[in-house]
Amino acid sequence: MTHEPTEEQEDRRRQRQAVWARHWASGAVHSCAGSYDDTYGGAIASFWRGVAAAWAPGGRVLDIATGSGALPRLLHGLSHGMLHGLAADLALQLDAVDLAPVQPAWWQALPAADQTRLRFHGGVAAEALPFADGQFDAVVSQYGLEYADLPRAVAELLRVRAPRGQVALVLHHAASRPVTLAAVEMAHIGWLRSAEGLLPTARAMLAPMAQAATPAGRASLAANVNAIARRKRFNAAQEALLGRLSVPDGADVLQEARAAVHQLFAQAQQQGGAAAEAAWSALDAALADAHWRLDELRRCALAPAAAQHLCDLLRPALPHIGLTVLQEGPHNMGWALTARP
Repeated sequence: MTHEPTEEQEDRRRQRQAVWARHWASGAVHSCAGSYDDTYGGAIASFWRGVAAAWAPGGRVLDIATGSGALPRLLHGLSHGMLHGLAADLALQLDAVDLAPVQPAWWQALPAADQTRLRFHGGVAAEALPFADGQFDAVVSQYGLEYADLPRAVAELLRVRAPRGQVALVLHHAASRPVTLAAVEMAHIGWLRSAEGLLPTARAMLAPMAQAATPAGRASLAANVNAIARRKRFNAAQEALLGRLSVPDGADVLQEARAAVHQLFAQAQQQGGAAAEAAWSALDAALADAHWRLDELRRCALAPAAAQHLCDLLRPALPHIGLTVLQEGPHNMGWALTARP
C-alpha cells in the first residue's frame, strides 16, 4: 500500500527539481562530473552491456530519473553496436524521464530518426509516470530511483512494465566511493563558503582588484589599511586551501574554486566590481547547489537493509532478483540490481 506524499516530501521534490535543473542546464553530463566519461565506463558500462545482451531487438525501454541521459546515451551506443562487446543492432525504443527539464545537447545532435526512437520527458516524477500499463520490456535507472519515494516509485515502474518485462538498476550504496567523496566535498564546500574561507575573502578583494586596474588606483591601495587587511585574510585563505589540496581525494572542487576566483579577479579589473560581484554570487549559488546535491546523495544512498527492502518491494512481481556490489578496482561504486519474472 502506498501513501500520498507529505508536505515535507513535496517541498523536497520541488527543491530537487530546481537544483537538478540548474545542474543539467550547466552542461553537466552526469551526476559524477569529473569521475567518468560522458557515458560512465568500467564496471558500470560492463553491467549494462550484460543487461542489454539479454534484450530482444526492437524492445521498448524506460529510463527513470535519467538526468542528462547518460544511460540512454550508453544504451543508444549499445543499440547501434557502437560499443565493444555487443555487435547486434538492438533497435531499441527508449523513453527517458526526469523530474528536471532535460533535452541533452548530445541528443539534439542525433539524426532525426534516432531522436524519434529516443524520447526525453522532463518534469516527470518517478512516482507518477505518464505511460499506460504494461508498455515497457525493460525498466532501468542509474543513480536515480533511490532519490524517489521507493514504495510509490516501485509501484509505478511495475505498473508500466510489460508482463515479461525486466528491471535493472544501478543505485548509490551507503558505503560506496561516491558517498565517501561526497562527504569530503561537502566539507570542502562548507569551508570555501565559511567566513574565513576562499569565497568570502575573495569577495572582499573584488573592489580592491577593480581599483588596481589603474596606476592611480594601485598607488592609493598601497597605503589603504583596509585593503591591506583584506589581502592578508585572502592570503591566509589561500594558505589554508593549499593545506586542503595536499589530500587529493575530493580536491577537484577546491581547484575549480581557485580557478574561478582568479577569473573573478581578472573580471574585476577588466569589467569593474559590479560585474565581478554578480559572477561571485553565481559561483556561490552554484556551490550551495552542489552542497545540496551531495547531501541528498548521501541521504538517499542505500544501506544493505534499505537495498534488501527495495528487493522486497519488487519480489512479489519479479521473484528472480540479483543484488550485487559494483566494484571498480578496490572501490565500491554502488549496487547493481536485476529483477525478472
